[in-house]
Amino acid sequence: MFAALHLPDLTISAALRNSPALRRKPCAILEADVDPDAILEKVKLTLQAVNDAARDTGIAAGWPLNRALVRCPDLQVLTPDPQGEAKLLQELIAQAESITPDLEIAGKDTLLLDLSRTSSKHAARLGDLEVADVWPLHARAATPDLARLAVRHENCHERMVTPEEIGKLPLSLLHFLPGGAEFLPLLKDWGLATLGAFMQLPRQELTARLGPQAGAWHDVLNGKTCRLLRLHRPPESLAQTMDFEEPVAGTEPLVFAFKRLLHALSARLAARHMAVKSLKITFHLERGGVMYREIRLPEPRVEEGELLRPVSVLLDSIQTGSGIACLTLDVETTLPTAAQRDWFIRQLPQPERWTDTLAQLEAMLGPGKVGIPVPPASHRPDDFKLRSADGLAPSVTGTSLPSCPLPLRRLRPAAPVMVAADADPRQPRPLAVLTGPYRGQVMDARGPFRHSGHWWDPDAAWQRIEWDVRLAGDQLLRLAFTPPDRWLIDGFYQ
Repeated sequence: MFAALHLPDLTISAALRNSPALRRKPCAILEADVDPDAILEKVKLTLQAVNDAARDTGIAAGWPLNRALVRCPDLQVLTPDPQGEAKLLQELIAQAESITPDLEIAGKDTLLLDLSRTSSKHAARLGDLEVADVWPLHARAATPDLARLAVRHENCHERMVTPEEIGKLPLSLLHFLPGGAEFLPLLKDWGLATLGAFMQLPRQELTARLGPQAGAWHDVLNGKTCRLLRLHRPPESLAQTMDFEEPVAGTEPLVFAFKRLLHALSARLAARHMAVKSLKITFHLERGGVMYREIRLPEPRVEEGELLRPVSVLLDSIQTGSGIACLTLDVETTLPTAAQRDWFIRQLPQPERWTDTLAQLEAMLGPGKVGIPVPPASHRPDDFKLRSADGLAPSVTGTSLPSCPLPLRRLRPAAPVMVAADADPRQPRPLAVLTGPYRGQVMDARGPFRHSGHWWDPDAAWQRIEWDVRLAGDQLLRLAFTPPDRWLIDGFYQ
């Protein structure tokens, strides 16, 4: 069993925390973040959220501002407070974790809870939670997605909801499913008004008309799929700070200090089966200034010696102009990668040397002069821009890396499979892979990519249609169709 927690009017509640005197007055927040002093120029914007006092006047979210001002001339337009919204969400998470640690953040105001390992005594506390003087709404269902839909409708609050009851809800709730807002106008043009009317449509024809995503919605609403929650795990800080009794100016004492910090860091990472993706170093200078540097590693590393090497290169290249009174070391972690020493290896043989080389080049040439040359959108001869690469010295960070396509490992020979496809004989679109080493519903497809040859020779003429597909388990495949009805797995992406 799953439960959904929804904090109504989170946006307006966060904004009212900064203006408690306005709690009893009608207030609203616009869809776009605009200057409240320029409201007269933005009267056509819609309302994102309103408080109870505004609702009592007949105003609701989604109204255009000019219409709301006609109904309520005293309406106060507040500025959104993203930090306050994040704080309210953290308070809601803290309340939910008192019931179960297995929860997913489904939106900035909604949580999904897995109650399968929770006693009925703890599950009964759903109605006792309180955040910022607001009682969160809750609903329960057999699947997390049904609970997410049910909590958005007042008839389902504080109840266990079945798929049959979900069918009585309005079709507009489909907006809260991934991609649902895109097809809502079309479904309304079909004359559908409730989720039950959508559930009664034939699944196969619906999938052929709107794509595999519509079939996934059909399964969700009928309770045929129960996915795993994307569990929320708060990040644990690995930051370390070292204060010096006397300000340090030389490189050797700094290297010794980093050895101690990295030794403790390496042990903590090994215990958690994590690796370092980047090192974030802050130098607190004797004169009161702060110097920040970041070292991005080409591959995740755990060993103390491999982490110390790029730090030593950094210390040789920086000039502080003042003694260092304190230093702070923080890291960005990721999962470790296992090296596979064969022809298909995608890792550097010695990634620490790549880091050293880039750091030494920047120390010689200066900040911002080492990177990947990328041609811009210009016809000027020899024009280019530099983008940072993994492992660059810390002064060149924050830029995006060039895209790199996934390698396709082809199967020789290709594996014949059975594929469920639509009825188009010219270019059938795959819907599901039924046999073979990789099976499952096709969640996304790109194509068709048509190939043919020797069309002038009837005996040697050939043609094939290729599709790049993503299955339900996130496996990426290349499917090939050869007329009249043969399907092959040509390869898979790594």
